[in-house]
Amino acid sequence: MTKTIAALRFMQLFVSLAFFAGLPLIANGAAAPLLTEAEAIRFLHQATFGPTPTLVVQVQKLGVDKYLAQQFKLKASKYPALKFYPESTPQKCTGTCVRDNYTYYRLQREFFDNALTGKDQLRQRVALALSQIFVTGQSNVPLPAWMRTYQQMLYDNAFGNYRSLLQMITLNPTMGRYLDMLNNRCQTNTDPLLTPAERQAICRSGQTAQPNENYAREILQLFSIGTFMLNQDGTYQVGGSGMPIPTYDQAMVEEFARVFTGWVLAPPLKGPGGDVPNYKAPMVVRRDDQDRDIRHDRGAKTLLNGFVIPAGTDAEAEISMAMDNIAGHSNVAPFISQHLIRHLVTSNPTPGYVQRVAQVFTANFNAPNQFEHVVRAILTDVEARTAPDGATDPDYGKLNEPVLFMLNFLRAFGAKSDGVLNSGSRGSAAMNQDIFRSPTVFNYYPAQYEVPGEPNLVGPVFGVFSTQSTATRANFIYQVLFDAGSFARNPPDRPKGTTLNLKSWEKLAANPGQLVDRLSCWLVHCTMSQAMKDAIVAAVNTVPSTDLLGRARMAIYLAATSAQYQVQR
Repeated sequence: MTKTIAALRFMQLFVSLAFFAGLPLIANGAAAPLLTEAEAIRFLHQATFGPTPTLVVQVQKLGVDKYLAQQFKLKASKYPALKFYPESTPQKCTGTCVRDNYTYYRLQREFFDNALTGKDQLRQRVALALSQIFVTGQSNVPLPAWMRTYQQMLYDNAFGNYRSLLQMITLNPTMGRYLDMLNNRCQTNTDPLLTPAERQAICRSGQTAQPNENYAREILQLFSIGTFMLNQDGTYQVGGSGMPIPTYDQAMVEEFARVFTGWVLAPPLKGPGGDVPNYKAPMVVRRDDQDRDIRHDRGAKTLLNGFVIPAGTDAEAEISMAMDNIAGHSNVAPFISQHLIRHLVTSNPTPGYVQRVAQVFTANFNAPNQFEHVVRAILTDVEARTAPDGATDPDYGKLNEPVLFMLNFLRAFGAKSDGVLNSGSRGSAAMNQDIFRSPTVFNYYPAQYEVPGEPNLVGPVFGVFSTQSTATRANFIYQVLFDAGSFARNPPDRPKGTTLNLKSWEKLAANPGQLVDRLSCWLVHCTMSQAMKDAIVAAVNTVPSTDLLGRARMAIYLAATSAQYQVQR
C-alpha cells in the first residue's frame, strides 16, 4: 500500500497539472430520441448533481425532452422542518439541540443528502443556481430555521415565474434581514415648500434618518438588471463615447429605497418558551392604531424608464408596482438567462446562445412556469447538446464549483453518505464554498471573475480556486478513496459517514487499459486524452496485479483529480 500511495502522489502531480484545457473532444451532435451513453452522461453533468447508472439508462431510453418533462413534474425535496427558536439559546437547549437549532448543521446536511439521493435533481440544480443569484448568508441570518424558509422557497419556485419569485424574495423576512429592508423606515421630507401636514402625509413616523439603500441597490445590481444596459444577446450597449451605458444611478437607488420602507416581521410564532420572531411568513406593513402604514414613504417616486408611483400609494401596491417595473426592464431576460447558462452549462456562452434563451424568457414573461421554459431552452440548445471541439473552442465549459465537484464524484461511485460533507478540513467549506454561508451578497465568487492570465475569458468559479483549494479537492478524493478519515462514521455528528462502492471497478482493474477506458466514458463522456490515459495506465501498472482494489483506486484518483474531470465540458 505504501508503494501505491507514493506512486499515486507522484502521478497525481503530473496528471493533474498537465492536462487543463483545449483537449480534443468527440463531437456528439444534437439531442436525439435515443442517446449514446456518452451523450447521456454529458447531459446529466449539466442537469443533475452527477450521473448514476440508473439515470444514464433512463436518459438513453427517454431522450432529453422526455427526461426534462419528467423532472419538471416531480415535487420539490424538503429541508428539515426546523423549529423556530428564540435568538438567545434557552438553558434547556444543549448538545444536539444547539447543533440542530443554532448551527447550520442540519440544513447543510440535508442539502447534500437531497443532492445525493433526491429524485428532483434538475429542480435542485436550478435552486442552487438561484441561491447564488439571489444571495443570502449566515453572516446576517444566524438561525438555521430562518434560512430554511428562504431555501425551501427557492426549491418550490425553481420552475416558477421570475416576477413572482422576485416579489417573494423581496418580502421574505430572511432577505429582509440580510439586506436591511426589514424595519426600513421613511424619512421626513424637509422641503420648505411643504406644510407640516404634507410632510406628515409622506412620512407619518417623523424619522430623520434616510432609508437604508442596501436592498434597493442589490435588487437592481445583482437580482435583475445589472449595472449596464444590455442587448438581448448579453453584450453591452454603448453610448456615443463608446462606453457602456449605466442602467441606473444613485438617485434611482434612493427612489427604490423609499419604496422598500415600512415593512416589518409578521406577528410572532409560538416557540420553545414563548413567542419568537416570525421568519416563516412574508413581511407585513407596520401600521398604527388607525391602520395607516406609519413607516412607509408615501411620496411620489420615479423608477426605471421614468415610471412614476403616485403620491399616497400604499406600501403593498408600491411593492407590486416596483416589481412590475423591474421585471419588465429589457435587461432582465439576458441578465438572468446568462447567469443560469453559466451555472448549468458554460461560463462563456456565445451571444447567440444568450439571445435564444432570453427570447424564451421574454416570450414566457407571464407564464407561471416561466423558468421551466427557460431551463429547457438552456439544456436543449445546440450549444449545450453539441460537444465542442477542444482544438477550435478551448474556452467552452466551466470549472465545477466545489459542491458539484464533490457530488459528481460521490454519485459516480455509488456513495452512501449521511450528508455531512460541508464541514471539516476536507469539506466544501474548506474548498471555499460553505453552503448557505456566502461571504458577501456577491456570492462565493464574482459572477464576472476572469480566468487568471486569460483576459476577457470569464470563469466565475476560479474566484475560489487557489493552490490551497486545489490541494483540498485532491485530498477530498484521496480521503474518500483510501482512508475515510474526515468522512468516517463518528456519531452523533457523523452518524453513517461516507463510503464508496468500488466493486465493479475492482473487477475491471485486472486490465488497466480497459479500466481507464471505462473511466474516460464514465467521468468525462469518453473524451479523456490519450496522453492522460497512457499516464494513468502507467501508474496503475506500478500497483501489484494482485491488488485489484489498489489499482482501481489509483486510476480513479488520477482521473478524478485531473483538470479534464473538474472542468465540465
